[in-house]
This record gives sequence, C-alpha cells and structure tokens, in this order.
Amino acid sequence: MIEIFILILTVFFINLILKKKKLLSNTTGQLHQIYNQEYQVPLSGGLFIIGYFYYYNQHFDLILILYLSFFFLLGLFTDLNLIKSPLYRFLLQILLFILFINHLEMAIYDVRIEWMNNLLENYYFNIFFSLFCFLVLINGSNFIDGNNGISLGYFLIIFLLLFYLIEKNSIFFENDFIFSFIFILTFLLILNLFNQLYLGDSGVYLLSLFSGYILINLFIQNQSISPYFIVNIFWYPAFEILFSLIRKIKSKYSPLMPDTTHLHQLLFFYFLKKINLSKSILNSVTGICINMYNGTILYFASMNIYNTKIQIIFLFFSLIIYLIFYFMLTKFKKSSN
Repeated sequence: MIEIFILILTVFFINLILKKKKLLSNTTGQLHQIYNQEYQVPLSGGLFIIGYFYYYNQHFDLILILYLSFFFLLGLFTDLNLIKSPLYRFLLQILLFILFINHLEMAIYDVRIEWMNNLLENYYFNIFFSLFCFLVLINGSNFIDGNNGISLGYFLIIFLLLFYLIEKNSIFFENDFIFSFIFILTFLLILNLFNQLYLGDSGVYLLSLFSGYILINLFIQNQSISPYFIVNIFWYPAFEILFSLIRKIKSKYSPLMPDTTHLHQLLFFYFLKKINLSKSILNSVTGICINMYNGTILYFASMNIYNTKIQIIFLFFSLIIYLIFYFMLTKFKKSSN
C-alpha cells in the first residue's frame, strides 16, 4: 500500500508540473471547448499508464511491453499533433495490430457459430477478423473519450470486474498487479473528473489494448467462458464506432473526421439545457451518468460469463436502450435548435 501511495503522489506532482508548464496540453480546439471552461489540461494519462507498466515490467512478456510502447508513441504523436492525418494514423494502427496479433498469438478462433469458426480456421480470414476486432476496440474507445470520466471510468469498471473474475476463478494473471492498477486508474479518474488530466490518445490506446489482451488471454485459458461475455465487456466503444460509421456514411460525411452527434455529446447538450451548472461540472456529470448505465450492464453480464444465451440477451438489451436514448436525445436537440 505504501508503494501505491508513493506512485499516486508521484503522478499528482508530475501532472501538476505538466499543467503549470503547459506541457502535453490539450490543443484540440473547439470540440473540447464545448465541454470545458478550462482548456489547458495536460494529455498526460498515457504517460502515467506506460510509466506504470514499465515499473511493473516483471509481470509482462517483453514483447507485450514493446507493443504497448509502440501504441503509446503512436497516441503520443497524435496528441502532440505530429501525426495529423487520420488516414496515416489508421494505417499505422493496422500495421502494428497485424504484428501484435502474430507475435502474441492474439488471433480469435471461437465465436460459438460453426460456419464462422470454420472460416476462422483460414489464416488470412482469421487475421482480418482479429484485426477488425482490435481496430474497433481501440478506435471505439477513442470515440467515447469525449467527456470527463467516460473512458477512464469505463476501463476502471472493466479492471474491477477482471479483479473479481481472476480472484473467483483462479485465472492466470497476477491479481496484485490488477489491484494496484485499479488504485492508479481511480486516482487518474479523480484528476480527470476535476479537469486536471486527460487520457489523450496515448492513454486510450494503452487501456484498450491492454484490457483486450487480458480478456482474450482469459478466454484462451478458460474456453468455457462465452466469447459474447468479451463482446459485452466492450459493447459500448464497439457499438459507438460502428453506429457512428453508419451515421456518417448515410450523411455522406467522412468516417475519419470527428463530429458532435455521439451519445455522450447529446446527453451533455441535454444537461446543458436542463441544468443550471457550469460546462465543466456538466461534462463530468455526463461521464458519470454514462458509466452508471455501463457499470450496471457489465456487472450483470459478469454474473453469467459461461452462458452464451444470457450474454446475447444482455447485448441486445444494451443496444436497444442505447438506441432509445440516442433517438430521444437527438429529437430533443433538434427541437431545441
């Protein structure tokens, strides 16, 4: 516990220095200005997370640390505006993921659908499918990182569930690491909710990649677990990006460009019209509300990790509730303009 306390203090003071010196500051402009009255917030979440991985490197395969570092640098260069083209960033993601899937044997072979499993036995189709899943995860996680607390809160919930499942099922991963990582994520979440820190692309890439790595290994070690449990864990970022792509293509808008019609943005607009509080506070309230719903879904899904039918029911329930709220909030925004 003393070690964790020292790490938390280190994070706090380094972030304070970064903010004072305006290093790694958010420069994304208008989209972030919609939500906050204070714009110079360091995108330092990824820096602390990769530092934590290096500190606990004895828990990891060296190759995993290497790929975490590559994705951190890709996110960091994006945060620093050194990689401006969404297309170049996407192509680099594809390259890194193909190498990652092959070197760490992260290919997905079982989806509980016989004809699909037969296709997955083909090496090239398997790589394509696994690549698609990881791209959806990492970019979907980036899509939901639009309000304070959403991404950090979401991944905190995931690691809390992982801690519970690993403890309950005596699974491969060292729970001491997960336990201490939960403390670090909790502290980062507090800083984020109070506008002292953003995850940045570097932080989102690290958390989505690492959580995906653990959950796939969880499934490989215990294949009685339903693969749809993993789908349920990542349903929100996955559906957010897929639904967003459908909207943009339908509206003849570039799928690679950001917009302001995500669920969290519509909910923030609703709060802005209905609640007389500052943008910064409503920003964090939006993130908390989104994750209260997500946490409930993930909790109940984790109670039935071996039952595919129940997992599919939870998945459809999540999607239906999302769509109901999305269209209600869209209608409200149109009527308010």
